[in-house]
Amino acid sequence: MAETTDLTQLSYEDARAMLKKWRECGVRRSEEVVEIWEHIISRSPASLGDEQWAVLEQVCIAGLDAARVDLAQECIDSLHAQFPESNRVLKLKAMQLEATEHYQKALEIYDRLVEEDPNNNSYRKRKVAVLLAQGKRLDAIRAINEYLKIFLNDPEAWLQLSELFLQENDVAKAVHCLEECVLIQPLNSMYFRRLGDLRYTQGGAENIELARAYYERALKINPTDLRSQYGILLSNNQIASTTKSASEKKKAGTAAVDAIDNLVNRYQKISPKSNPESDGILNCLEAMKVTVGSK
Repeated sequence: MAETTDLTQLSYEDARAMLKKWRECGVRRSEEVVEIWEHIISRSPASLGDEQWAVLEQVCIAGLDAARVDLAQECIDSLHAQFPESNRVLKLKAMQLEATEHYQKALEIYDRLVEEDPNNNSYRKRKVAVLLAQGKRLDAIRAINEYLKIFLNDPEAWLQLSELFLQENDVAKAVHCLEECVLIQPLNSMYFRRLGDLRYTQGGAENIELARAYYERALKINPTDLRSQYGILLSNNQIASTTKSASEKKKAGTAAVDAIDNLVNRYQKISPKSNPESDGILNCLEAMKVTVGSK
């Protein structure tokens, strides 16, 4: 299929192939999907054969993303006529109700869908999305906890629960959720970095030690992670400033200076044109190196 920037000029078969490719890859591309549908595919949807139902679902979701509720309704009507008893179509209807802020009606549908198929995680996730849209954070926390009783190994759910606990200023529970993420995906540096951030925020000698260990692990997994490098700098600097052990003070101070050197090396490779603040950051790091080295 030839590359083109004007999707309206695609042939019918090329447009069909492009929609299929996006579906298989899990790519939304909502505005493009709507454009292809309205200018090309909608002229002869029957030519798709049985594929038209998958396309209609794709276009419906794209319409909701692009605030084209009218288009989404047309797709839902066509799908409902073909599959009047389909929970999949009912879910689309609930999503449309979400888009139009009819949250209570959407929740009623999701509750019904969950009752009929408790092992379908998408219904429960949509319910959480509705609760968050309503600002019902505590209800969302309860809903995610119920979800995790069934889908224990869902790192996205644990991560969202962690963020909600942080919004409730419950750092200890947020830490627990991230530890669950680490157990599920031990090679994801983001989880270790966030754990480092939370432990550093909690403060105290033990938490700062843990923060340093988490940052070091994150950097080992992803050597390009600047935030983890900063975390190593800050945690070692804090340890060097508070420990009573001379050997630990020296060790932490040396590690902090090494972290600064690593950061300086990274920023020296950045062109001032691509990041105008790089020179200022380098100056700050050099000044910090003098301060840290004097401890």
